Amino acid sequence: MIISTRRIKQWLTFLILFVLFTLLLYQVMSFFTDMFEPDSIYKEPIGDAVKVFSDYGRQTSQATFSELVRERLLWFYEIGE
Repeated sequence: MIISTRRIKQWLTFLILFVLFTLLLYQVMSFFTDMFEPDSIYKEPIGDAVKVFSDYGRQTSQATFSELVRERLLWFYEIGE
């Protein structure tokens, strides 16, 4: 079997270019990801924000936690929100 040096050179050129372009694409994607990422995902919301959940342990009503969860699930299944 004869191995051509021209063929080896073509494969090495392809491999080197592939690796370089892959690294370039990674750097471009990383740059855009950092540019569009919010500053702090845990900061307090500004404006007309609504609290999504409440602390069921501190409520003074007679309903137990399981009854409250069941009621919330029924609301979810009825109106889908």
